[in-house]
Amino acid sequence: MFAEESISGKHMICDIKNIKNERLLNSINDVTVMFDIICNKYGFSVLNKIEHQFEPQGFTLLYLLSESHLSIHTFPEKNYVAIDLYTCKKYEDNSDYEEIYDLFIEMFKADRGIPMIIDRYF
Repeated sequence: MFAEESISGKHMICDIKNIKNERLLNSINDVTVMFDIICNKYGFSVLNKIEHQFEPQGFTLLYLLSESHLSIHTFPEKNYVAIDLYTCKKYEDNSDYEEIYDLFIEMFKADRGIPMIIDRYF
């Protein structure tokens, strides 16, 4: 790392597999409620929400945050979701992001993997 670099934010990439709560894989409304709870609890400011339901199944949901973004892409045919969270807030450690990941695992009733949490620099 160069001296002039500073942390621009934290980025979490989640591959959540072997989902047992399969209903959520096609429920934009329930995932929207989950995202709203996360944004309220962790102080993320939602600027806009965009969603798309695919046929015959799956959806994409994107929250545009003043801090950056939160997105999910569901793949019901594979019992899998990809979630991406990037914020430009300052954090002492990864604990908030680890708590958010735990919420995802609990809601989807999925195997606990290891999220990729990256400090971004500019």
